[in-house]
Amino acid sequence: MSTSQRRPVTAEDVVRFNIIDDAQISPAGSSVAYVVRRSILDENRYASAIYVVSTDGGEPRQLTVGEKRDGSPRWSPDGRSLAFVSDRGGAPQIYLLDTQGGEARQLTSLSRGAGNPVWSPDGSKIAFASSEGYGIDDETRSKPGGFIRHIKRLDYRFNELDYIDDRFNQVWIVDVATGDAKQLTAGDTSVGSYAWSPDGETIAFTANRLDHSSFYAQLYVLPVGAAGNPGDKDGALRISSGSDVAVGPAWSPDGQAIAFIGRKSGTRAGGNGDIFVVAPDGEEMRALTDSWDRSPATSSFGDTWSAREHTPLSWAADGSGVTFTASDKGQVGIFKATMSGDVELVAGGERTIANVSRSADGSRLAFIAGSFTNPCDVFTCSADGSDERQLTNVNAELLGELTIQTPEHMPFESFDGAYTLDAWIIRPVGVEEGTKAPLVQIIHGGPHSIFGHTFFFDMQLWASQGWNVLFMNPRASQGYGEAFAMGAIADWGGVDWKEQEQALDLAIERGGVDPDRLAVTGLSYGGFMTNWIVGQTDRYKVAASENGICNLVSFYGTADIGWYFLEHEMEKPIWENLDWYMRASPIWYVDKMTTPMLLLQAEADYRCPIEQGEQLFTALLARGIPTEMVRFPGESHGQLSIGKPETRLVRRQVTLDWFKRYL
Repeated sequence: MSTSQRRPVTAEDVVRFNIIDDAQISPAGSSVAYVVRRSILDENRYASAIYVVSTDGGEPRQLTVGEKRDGSPRWSPDGRSLAFVSDRGGAPQIYLLDTQGGEARQLTSLSRGAGNPVWSPDGSKIAFASSEGYGIDDETRSKPGGFIRHIKRLDYRFNELDYIDDRFNQVWIVDVATGDAKQLTAGDTSVGSYAWSPDGETIAFTANRLDHSSFYAQLYVLPVGAAGNPGDKDGALRISSGSDVAVGPAWSPDGQAIAFIGRKSGTRAGGNGDIFVVAPDGEEMRALTDSWDRSPATSSFGDTWSAREHTPLSWAADGSGVTFTASDKGQVGIFKATMSGDVELVAGGERTIANVSRSADGSRLAFIAGSFTNPCDVFTCSADGSDERQLTNVNAELLGELTIQTPEHMPFESFDGAYTLDAWIIRPVGVEEGTKAPLVQIIHGGPHSIFGHTFFFDMQLWASQGWNVLFMNPRASQGYGEAFAMGAIADWGGVDWKEQEQALDLAIERGGVDPDRLAVTGLSYGGFMTNWIVGQTDRYKVAASENGICNLVSFYGTADIGWYFLEHEMEKPIWENLDWYMRASPIWYVDKMTTPMLLLQAEADYRCPIEQGEQLFTALLARGIPTEMVRFPGESHGQLSIGKPETRLVRRQVTLDWFKRYL
């Protein structure tokens, strides 16, 4: 379809996109298994299927069919089988599928289900995660009228996970031939990521076993011959002293080192993480990325496809270094940290890359990538980044229908001359050059997230309404160095707001923007900034705040991470600085707010709890300010990108209607 025949984006298109959730290259490097998720709007749910495509290109082949969720495909070491997770029988279980065809065989049968399969090196066993045997049972949890919770821990609930109820995920191991499963790890906290040693004798895993008043995990090793039981100690050895956090362990090919993503003890909020390597006995731990002023495992903020999980680390076949992803000035690429401490770019460009996997001989990579104009597709390249090929076009038909605008890069110098800042503006569809059109300014979350080269549906939708769209990375954003990322500590609504205002002023100066028809919006910290801004200025005609923060004091006590996150961000003990925290809260300035406000609130959001929106709604409406609140039942903090299909559609429709009313 020619450009002139394409149509504007509509709200309904948000549920028409196919999303790639995972991609895994085969051991021989000849094929990639990937997962495509699609919306079933009339049932308000998702279905997903596993496909496989040759790394030489060609037509993909669908391996699983049906209306359920199939995901997490993992190749057996010989490449003949795929383990995957499916809810086709109820609780998610692990299944095995011959890659040449045939019916899938169910491998696990645990009442709580199983997830995250990881093959042993010899292919005889699979490690997986389950909370079987831990905490409150399903019958008690579903008791009519609910049940009474007796809570003794700070980490008693978590966004997207709901109430934990001591249902701690542990590592289990299942025999592929017999289906016999046994629990390996045991303890009063959940295990995160885990990996087999090359000889199959040891599991490395991450868990927070030191301090339940934080979410900082440590790295442990445990012999596979051990066996855990609920309430027991498993005797695992902690090997990550000196790092506050440990994520994504990966064993070196010779088994003499384990790489993981960590952060040096005492690092300030927004500070860089590092790629660490440590011997299996805990000796000789060091950071490979000490001299590199970027942070591994950072990615760009999106509303369609985005890398929500840390991309697994992988070692070069000769043990010369570790591959990882990181953001750099709005682009997310693949990098290699060498054992000598150098960092090399493997695959980059104006895009966001995630879900990187490596063939068994180390010669080939597969990954998912998205850009400003394409949500996601599967790619492959050689280990050095050469010979890149795009293997899928999962949204080719829909993208061929739509008018998609490419953002204009608009860099500028910060008000104090300290940094060059990245901003982008998307020009409106169907508006003649020289015409002044409304502008929507959107602010990212975090505050240490980034806007970057990834597809953002809302931006394209607003541009299709004939509006400009402005977005930028102010201080605190990742991908611009550690000093930049720490630049808004104890100053939310300070330097960051000044830089947002600079970007807006520059957009108006460039022309095509009606300064009397401006909107501001954002999610999470972006919601905080939206709330803050309308308490400081009346230049915006309308605002929409999604799952934001208005009161830092109540946020400290009600958010799932509030009690350790907030004092790290502000570096002030809250009980000794209550007045300061209140004055740093948008609610303090509610008497100055006059901008019509739409509050989009997820009712099961534990990250920025709904009470934050409720406070602002009541205060604004009581003062007679045009204010509306839309509540989404059962949704969590990430409803923008992972909410149920109906939520994602209605959210776009009501926001569009609200903006239209004032723009």
